[in-house]
Amino acid sequence: MPSSRFAPHRFTIRRKVLFGFGSLLLMFAVIALISSRSTFVFIRSAEEVAGAHEVLELGEQAKRHLMAAESARRGYLFSGEGRWLAELAAAQARLRESLDAIGRKTANSPGQTARLAGLREDLERSVALQTAELEARQKLGIAAAAELFNRHASEDLPESLIRRIDAFEDEHRKTLAERAEVTQSIARFTLLAIATGTVLTFAVLIFGCSMILRDIAARRRAEESLAAEHNLLSSIMDTMPNHVFLKDAKGRFILDNEAHRRYLGLGETESIEGRSTAEYFPEAVAEKVSEDDRYVIETGQPILNREQLIPWQGREDWLETSKVPLRDTDGSIIGLVGISSDITQRKAAEEQLVRFAGQLERSNAELANFASVASHDLQEPLRKIQAFGDRLKVKCSAALGEQGLDYLARMQNAAERMQVLIQDLLKLSRVTSRAQPFAPCDLNVILAEVLSDLEVAIESQQARVEKDALPTIDADPLQLRQLFQNLVANALKFHRPAEPPRVEIRSRTFDLIDTVMPGAKLGDPVCEITVRDHGIGFEQKFADQIFVVFQRLHSRAEYEGTGIGLAVCRKITDRHGGSIVAYSTCGDGASFVVTLPVKQPSAETHELKRSDADHDPDGR
Repeated sequence: MPSSRFAPHRFTIRRKVLFGFGSLLLMFAVIALISSRSTFVFIRSAEEVAGAHEVLELGEQAKRHLMAAESARRGYLFSGEGRWLAELAAAQARLRESLDAIGRKTANSPGQTARLAGLREDLERSVALQTAELEARQKLGIAAAAELFNRHASEDLPESLIRRIDAFEDEHRKTLAERAEVTQSIARFTLLAIATGTVLTFAVLIFGCSMILRDIAARRRAEESLAAEHNLLSSIMDTMPNHVFLKDAKGRFILDNEAHRRYLGLGETESIEGRSTAEYFPEAVAEKVSEDDRYVIETGQPILNREQLIPWQGREDWLETSKVPLRDTDGSIIGLVGISSDITQRKAAEEQLVRFAGQLERSNAELANFASVASHDLQEPLRKIQAFGDRLKVKCSAALGEQGLDYLARMQNAAERMQVLIQDLLKLSRVTSRAQPFAPCDLNVILAEVLSDLEVAIESQQARVEKDALPTIDADPLQLRQLFQNLVANALKFHRPAEPPRVEIRSRTFDLIDTVMPGAKLGDPVCEITVRDHGIGFEQKFADQIFVVFQRLHSRAEYEGTGIGLAVCRKITDRHGGSIVAYSTCGDGASFVVTLPVKQPSAETHELKRSDADHDPDGR
């Protein structure tokens, strides 16, 4: 499934929205806190201002009551009428009430309380002096009262009271001015805080909206990209001939390709998403598939190339299935990916191959029996023909006459050729039937033994053999001796008339680079041995034909042989995982290039299925 385009450390849109709204709520809370604090201060200041205004109003009332009391006192002193005494008493009572109200309003101010106490003391002294004046007016008459009044003793006290009340009011006016200044400062701070908070809030809101819109646009582009990748993945999957499917952690299908849907018999419009295997396969098969799914999802271990026979819709299909866990970006297993192939035809071919292998094994056994028959039953009549022919030639040559002797010679020559042919066929069959395990072989030693065996032919033909130093390789020593024997013997045989044979044996070792060999991989060391003669040669078009059994380019009258020697050479090189190639030009000699691996596998690749005794054509 397509992987997420968003890195785990980045904020998601949901987190950004929550963070943005959280920031806005925090700013609103700060603004609300500042506003409530300012409101509280405003309310308290307003209360204090209102109290100050009440105190000032009470002070004005006290001054009016004081003036009323003074007027009533003077009216009584000059008129002596009793009504002025009632007005004086009422004015003094109201004055005391005003001072008591002022005392209650200024109880929290120690300075004002002290000033109010002094005001009350002056008031009591003034009342005492006024009482003395009034009593003098009642008892002694207006003259005595006028004398006291003229002293101005009581006149000074009212003025002192008014000054004290004015000082008291001045203090409250200062308080009002201070409160007004504080209120203005708080108002400015509150307005600034609210304006700043509002601007920041709008800035955060605009920034958050832009970020969210950008993320939404990026997510939309990512979704479009994911949709394109999904379509590409689906297209790629649909082009695959294998059955490809994805399942979730509960074993339900998420996605599959066209080949899988076609195998299940689904139409183009049918969806497999959310369905399980049990809806398409028999219960036993579905249970096995579900068991494999659980194993992959629970253990995280893949199942690779599991072959399973599926009885389904009246037929039996062989499927080869691989399942691997499907992980998310955190590495958690969220399902599995499966790929299966219909290998029914391959299984049928394998069964047919097994049958062919059995037939081939039986055929090889029959060939082995034929070799045994050829080594015993065919050679025994030939030996008898040759023996009785020799006896006829010795004992009855006079009676046979010239024509009879000619017939006898032809019969003996045919029997001899038949024996050589049988022996060559036995050599060809022994390349595999009597093969030895591979072991390190010094090719110099093997070639020396071959040249020793051919010493008589070399000396009789005055041949010259030139050879390089040969390497040591893993091989069957007997078969490599046969290989050199056949190649050198051929080089000695096919020389130009009246010209001594000259044979060159060259060798080189190199790493395999650009050539394909059955027994070596690229980079493995191989050795190349070239056996070149300077004889009659042949046309290059016959380069492959000469390695076929019984293929001859010359008649028996010109050159001896059965046409099997080079076929034996090719069979030996094939067994060693190598090759042999011939290059020649007619009249200019021939070159046989043998290429063999230096190292063979530790286990013999062509093991004998029967013991040497079962395949020994000579019965030894």
